Amino acid sequence: MSVPPTSAEKTIDLNGVFSAIDFEGSQSIVVAVSGGSDSLALLYLLLEYRNSKPLFPEIVAVTIDHALRPESRDEANFVGELCKRAGIAHHILHWHGQKPATGLSAKAREVRYRLLCDTARDCGAGIILTGHTFDDQAETFLMRSARSVVDGSDRGQAGMAPATLLERQVWLLRPLLNVRREKLRDYLRLHEITWRDDPSNESSKYERVRIRKSIEGNDLTQLRHEINEKALKRQQLNSEVAAALPDCASVVRGILLEINRKEWGQFKPDVQQLAIGVLLASMGGLSFLPPASSCKRALRFIEETGRQGKLALSRCIIEAKPEKILLYREMRSIPATHVEPGMSVVWDGRYRVINNGNSSLIIDACGKDGVERLKERSDAVHKPSTCSSPAIHADGQVNCLVFIDHGKLPEGLIIERHIGLFDNILVGYDELLAQSVAMILKIPGYKHSPVNQI
Repeated sequence: MSVPPTSAEKTIDLNGVFSAIDFEGSQSIVVAVSGGSDSLALLYLLLEYRNSKPLFPEIVAVTIDHALRPESRDEANFVGELCKRAGIAHHILHWHGQKPATGLSAKAREVRYRLLCDTARDCGAGIILTGHTFDDQAETFLMRSARSVVDGSDRGQAGMAPATLLERQVWLLRPLLNVRREKLRDYLRLHEITWRDDPSNESSKYERVRIRKSIEGNDLTQLRHEINEKALKRQQLNSEVAAALPDCASVVRGILLEINRKEWGQFKPDVQQLAIGVLLASMGGLSFLPPASSCKRALRFIEETGRQGKLALSRCIIEAKPEKILLYREMRSIPATHVEPGMSVVWDGRYRVINNGNSSLIIDACGKDGVERLKERSDAVHKPSTCSSPAIHADGQVNCLVFIDHGKLPEGLIIERHIGLFDNILVGYDELLAQSVAMILKIPGYKHSPVNQI
């Protein structure tokens, strides 16, 4: 017969959960609270931790009503009532608009993070807390492990990072990643706090739910060791690549990357594979690393091509020279984008364009017209990379080349280099790597994480 846990066993070490987080300098903290056991436990643990400190940021609870179930409005109001009793601010945010027929979970997550970011900015918060538990971590690890067999990469097996930077501005933290869900529920029961279960968490049509049921009640100690090992491996490789890149790679005018063959040849194969993937994604405007097979193909080309040759891969051209490798955006599938006044768009995955002026503008690839225009101004410009570089077009003509005429941009227009691989979502494990790429591209670095990643 099982023995029910004692009160001591139901308590949770607050310092173990929160002490690694640097709350200093934060005016407020946003806490995502759905009404389920995990997020409610996070909220009450945070309130308890706050009460033990002489000074602490304002706590702002946020509930996202996705309007996907009839009960969602009542659940949001339930959280609001709890927050009212606790004396903290609570906001209910809604996902408006049509819901996709496929990929609903991924889209809901994207919307959720965007709404949380918007709220954090509005209330001056640099930190968002979510209630992801070790059960969530184990499920994520097992799902990504299955996919790694297909894509050939085990980076995702590091699981969810304790910290993730959203839109370069707000750090989303997961302080409960090492705590089991049932322990959180014991804590809530001890304090006589009820929670609301989402029925979809029991539906076996979802992969995550099927995995959840398969590991429910199991001892996950060995799985915890495996996840920690993968996380450490990812960070160690990231660190090696981050140190290697500035020694071998440089970017000219933001559009042409040069790799020194001699320096490159000194790096280990796993360092080369991650490095080439990061460089292809950054120069090609990709939001994800290319598949391992593409990275290996690029490495074979670099190794086997002694003097001359070109390879089109991952929206880039890799061009072999005797002493260096050139890498730049391929002149293909580049959109012409209208940017109306007041709009902010990411163009081609490579540049963020903000139009604070009064006129509608078009940003497009420079093309042959731009190259012809440059002939009289510079013979040193690399023509192929110039073709795919950004330019402002009007009346069918190039009237401003961004990399060479930046000081002459139309009034109110701001154009910034964008790295899709890191700028939207920067996994905390990859912080050093992202800082290294930012340095090579000569753009501002990323906001440092307020928590130790392991």
